[in-house]
Amino acid sequence: MLTDDFESRYFDIDGDQDVVVARFVTKRLTDEDNIEQLGHELVALVDKLQHRHVVLDVNSLDYVTSSVIGKWITLHRRLDRAGGRMAMCRVRDSLADILGTAKLLQYFNVADDFDAARESCLAARSGEADAAC
Repeated sequence: MLTDDFESRYFDIDGDQDVVVARFVTKRLTDEDNIEQLGHELVALVDKLQHRHVVLDVNSLDYVTSSVIGKWITLHRRLDRAGGRMAMCRVRDSLADILGTAKLLQYFNVADDFDAARESCLAARSGEADAAC
């Protein structure tokens, strides 16, 4: 499947052969949304599209449920097992509070902007130190 042919209800994707960015397009992700579908779409980035470095641009999000965070953890683990890396960028304060409470800010490798998140993913590939934390 080509990246151009991939469609998601929850995020747009863009990027290059090294790093793909998934830009969320909604303000809130709650259990009223089809969170299972979100999970399938995130996993498709790794399994079907063969991306190994994924940046989640969550600037549009100000609230997510624990179910959404669970899908992000699944993506993070899947990428790690595939030798890849996930980072998040442009995290709003409201979402940072949620992730901070769950002690996930470092786990998800949160960066201020896309460039820092991208560099962090690529640095991990080359074995360099984590640049985004």
